[in-house]
Amino acid sequence: MNSKNTKYLKKSKEYKLLKKNFQIFNNKTTILSGLIPQDLYYPNLFKRSVIYTNDYHLYKKKSNEKKKNIIFNYSDNSKKLFKYQQLIYFWMKNKKEAKLQIIYLLTCISNNCIIYVIGKKKSGINSINKIFIKYIQFNKIDYARNCCLYHGYILKTPKFILKKFIKKYIWNNIIIYSLPGIFGYKKIDLGSKLLISTFNKNITGQILDIGSGTGIIGIAIAKKNPLIYLTLIDINNVAIWCSKKNLVKNNIQGKVLLSNIYSKIEKKYNLIVSNPPFHQNLKINLNVITKIIKNAKKYLKKKGELRIVTNSFISCDYIFNKYNIKYNILLKTNKYKIFQIIK
Repeated sequence: MNSKNTKYLKKSKEYKLLKKNFQIFNNKTTILSGLIPQDLYYPNLFKRSVIYTNDYHLYKKKSNEKKKNIIFNYSDNSKKLFKYQQLIYFWMKNKKEAKLQIIYLLTCISNNCIIYVIGKKKSGINSINKIFIKYIQFNKIDYARNCCLYHGYILKTPKFILKKFIKKYIWNNIIIYSLPGIFGYKKIDLGSKLLISTFNKNITGQILDIGSGTGIIGIAIAKKNPLIYLTLIDINNVAIWCSKKNLVKNNIQGKVLLSNIYSKIEKKYNLIVSNPPFHQNLKINLNVITKIIKNAKKYLKKKGELRIVTNSFISCDYIFNKYNIKYNILLKTNKYKIFQIIK
């Protein structure tokens, strides 16, 4: 691999397995989708390739290049996928999210398109034949270092019905619609519930919810404080759909933006709230938490506040110490901590 972008990246197990089977893939036009490892964003392993994603960070990163071989999920551009000869899908831990994405992709590709699914054994990839029994016949063609490669043919093209994937629940008179892959898919999580419990009815001004997901934190604050100006942001296009729908269903006024943390934020807020992710598929990753805390004061008004919830086993002390940030712990349980930073 000669790409400067991947020269210094540690090779993923998925990359090594694809490289090992290079002769199978190299002469076919290729769609890459799913949880694509970073070292596979750039290499020329394929005759011609396109990335199909709902990750806004990856989309913006690739769309800034001269060769814009990327499509953002659930757009009209999905029609362009029909002419490709093979789909390589990188399996993720959340099986329902993977099912949603693959079922949708099956409606965008031709029946002659060959499908490959690759992923780690501990992510549950070996259940794919059971999940897609009606639509795809899979066979395992390689296995190395707990990473599996499956080859499949389309048996039947499904109808993509979004309603089949939507979950609806009601919490504290708040109506929530959600989709697989969005945090709090079936019910409000305990961390968000705890964070919401720390707010009262005296909140005013501009409020920013980072990583809004279903939008439940911002919506819960707005229900008690109807005069606030609410902005919900997320990096995931499916989360944006959920946040927009839930604002409408709960009669809440607000703005919803695709943003990689603060990337699309141009003003300052009285309050920033977040229940940030700390997992990247199967691994703990504190990059998002670090960026939210490190840069919060740039986006807070005078006496503005960041209020954030994390799991108790995650230590944020090194982040606060490294960037010389003063903080309070508003609430602590055996599972969660609520941190507060005041500008």
